[in-house]
Amino acid sequence: MKSLNSLVLIALAITAAAGQAPAPPQSVSDDAIVLRVGDFALTKAEYEKLVIGFDRGSGAITTGGTRQSAQSGLDVARLLALVSAAKARKIEQDPVVQAQIRVRGYVLLANNLLVRLREDMVQDEAGTRALWASEKHSYIEIRARHILVRFQGLTAKAGVKEAARTEAQAKELAASLLAKLKKGADFAELAKTQSDDETTLKTGGELPAFTRGAMTAEFETIAFGLPEGGLSEPFKTQYGYHIVQVLEHRPMPFEKVRAALEDIRARKLYEEIATSGVHLNDSYFKK
Repeated sequence: MKSLNSLVLIALAITAAAGQAPAPPQSVSDDAIVLRVGDFALTKAEYEKLVIGFDRGSGAITTGGTRQSAQSGLDVARLLALVSAAKARKIEQDPVVQAQIRVRGYVLLANNLLVRLREDMVQDEAGTRALWASEKHSYIEIRARHILVRFQGLTAKAGVKEAARTEAQAKELAASLLAKLKKGADFAELAKTQSDDETTLKTGGELPAFTRGAMTAEFETIAFGLPEGGLSEPFKTQYGYHIVQVLEHRPMPFEKVRAALEDIRARKLYEEIATSGVHLNDSYFKK
């Protein structure tokens, strides 16, 4: 069955192509029957209560006379027709099916508890700010610059000519550049003339500020391990040999990490609830 979201998008695209706005919803009373199928005859009010249980991210249209809402109605009707057929076979009376329905209901409740806990954390800004203040060292972004020395055999970006030097030559060149930097050579000027990273030549090798997860693992390990002003030894990644200098460590703004911190707090409380007050009979549950 096509997702309601894809059906809605298709219908909207057709309407837009025709240069027409969707038709306004028709006026229907709450007690008017809007859907009949199998054992079901739903009024408008009943139908709209029912579709609350459907995934709201699907784009389901609950009212109106547009093709979008008609397709949504057909999708709901299809499900109810199958339910009617299942009931006619008394499938819902099967103990195994009843247990499955009960467990799925438990899972739904548990999932919605996490949603509600997140909502609670959104309201508790003070608690989230306190966590941010205590964990600022974990939420930093780095300003850094680098010099890249490529060699043969590396995967080159589109439009970038493959380097002619061998890996041994690249490693030797990187070592010589580091020696110049240690003797006082200007990093930015050296990057502009010697780096193979075309995207940072104009900035003297400076990269956009980045957080953990933005770079390769090797690059992050070196960069986050350097102090401000620190200069790395040449190290290898999939792009070649790098020399990195860290310019600044700076805490990420609260609003930039707020949602992540709220989620962390909600999940922590969720796990505490899930594991507190649990007692298992060791005679039955064997380790």
